[in-house]
Amino acid sequence: MARNAMQTARQGAEIAGHNLANASNPIYARQRVKISAAVAIPTDKGPQGSGSEVARLEQIRDYAIDKALVSEKSVTAYLEAKQRQLRRAETALGQTIDRQNIDAGESYSQYGVAEGLTGLFNSFQALSANPTSTAERQTALFNAQKLSDKFNALDRRLTDLRKSVNEEVSDEITNINVKLEEVAYLAASIGNTELVEGAANEVRDAMQHSLEELSQYVNISTSTNGDGKLSVFVDGVEMVTANAMTNSVQLATDANGMHSLAEANGDPIELKSGSLKGLIDVRDNSITDLQDRLNTLATSLIGQVNSLHQTGYDLTGTNDNTRVFFTGTNASDISVNSDLIDDPRKLQAASTAEVGDNGVIRSIAALGNTVVTGLGSMTFSEHYGNTISRFGQDMALTDTQLKDQHAVQTMLEKQRDSVQGVSIDEEVANLVIYQRAFQASARLITTMDKLMGDVINMQR
Repeated sequence: MARNAMQTARQGAEIAGHNLANASNPIYARQRVKISAAVAIPTDKGPQGSGSEVARLEQIRDYAIDKALVSEKSVTAYLEAKQRQLRRAETALGQTIDRQNIDAGESYSQYGVAEGLTGLFNSFQALSANPTSTAERQTALFNAQKLSDKFNALDRRLTDLRKSVNEEVSDEITNINVKLEEVAYLAASIGNTELVEGAANEVRDAMQHSLEELSQYVNISTSTNGDGKLSVFVDGVEMVTANAMTNSVQLATDANGMHSLAEANGDPIELKSGSLKGLIDVRDNSITDLQDRLNTLATSLIGQVNSLHQTGYDLTGTNDNTRVFFTGTNASDISVNSDLIDDPRKLQAASTAEVGDNGVIRSIAALGNTVVTGLGSMTFSEHYGNTISRFGQDMALTDTQLKDQHAVQTMLEKQRDSVQGVSIDEEVANLVIYQRAFQASARLITTMDKLMGDVINMQR
């Protein structure tokens, strides 16, 4: 009886010490000993108890909360990836976007497309007041080239950003397979360990952590069969079956070189959450939409200005209906005609051959306040402001959603900690209890030894 009690108290103290050692381990679920009465010894007076024994080692874990955290961490990772890439796109714009009061950048004293458009049409207006001035012509050409350079830089940065995000997609797909293999290995280890040694508590901690890490890449679900073997699904596609990895993911690439997720047989996998979904959404939606709208703006500017400029006359009274003001087709290659830069007198500002006429340049200056059909019946400045507003609203919505999502995840983590987290005060109290129990059991041996000694002495 005393021996059994001492062994039970010793193992209880060891588990309490193990819990204390892992108090700061974020993936550890606390353990406890399940104590039961030892086998009774039959006697002529009836069954005689033989103390206690450790029936098993239990891991305190709420599997419902674990599953909820796997799901919520996937959503959190999606929003975090999206927010991170949107901020990179904001940096590519070269100006700060106020998420509460959408501004195209002017209030921050930064040069952006909005300031470039304003400066360009103001210089056209100034030239219309003095159409024969070479200095005004040079100013207009300078502002036009400055705006063109801004368009070029924005398009290049956004293109580079899409390529960078695309490379991240490729890296994450590789990591998904690594994590799937890790989960399958740990699931098999749990089965083998519990078949031979009993509880595999530490391995279960590691597997839960791996599942949560996997869910941060893609949305997953899990199930167990009657034998307790694990199956893992990526957006409904089975990847791990009964503790064995039976499928994998691979890189799918479209005609434009953009990567996406597919299973081993090539069938596409449409994700709902996870950082991979966030990267793909920003790459294919947010950044692409921003780049397309900038291209539309640049294309319309090129077409509208050129169509008027080709009808005008230069300072020598000559009309060249092939001479354009802007070259290029969109934001990636817009530029000012090098002939005009070399000789500003060739700028065709007049509507007649008469020197001093300003008919064409006045019409070009009026474009700044003219609605353009190709821009959704908005002016150039309104279209760009709308573009930035849409992008800023996307950022603001993502920030708000992520803030709410962090609150949900934090609440679940606190609930899990209240169940499986280690309480240092509780474990120290358990140590004292097991210490006293061990001392009392040892005292029982001492007492019985003394009693037996007294009996032996009486027989002498």
